[in-house]
Amino acid sequence: MEIPDNRIGGVKMLLTGFAGETTISLGTIQLPVIAGGVEKIVDFVVVDRKAPFHAILGRPWIHTMKAVASTYHQCIKFPSPNGIQTIRGCQSASRICYAKESPQ
Repeated sequence: MEIPDNRIGGVKMLLTGFAGETTISLGTIQLPVIAGGVEKIVDFVVVDRKAPFHAILGRPWIHTMKAVASTYHQCIKFPSPNGIQTIRGCQSASRICYAKESPQ
């Protein structure tokens, strides 16, 4: 994401990936996330690894947004100033990401 090193702070930590591999984080960074007209500052753990995604929004963000996530429906719903917002996933993009990360 080309974030300058001086914006990364906090402590380094050992992380275990989805496939069981381990890596040490570079630290943490706070970034704004805008979803459905709602902006929240989110803490992210920074790693120097190739991945098919730029960021993972986890339970702390879901809780802060008062959101309900459905993996079955591949969507997340949350309240906003304009009513309930829905963000839908893309099944074809999910398949591509999964295929890139699955061991062959």
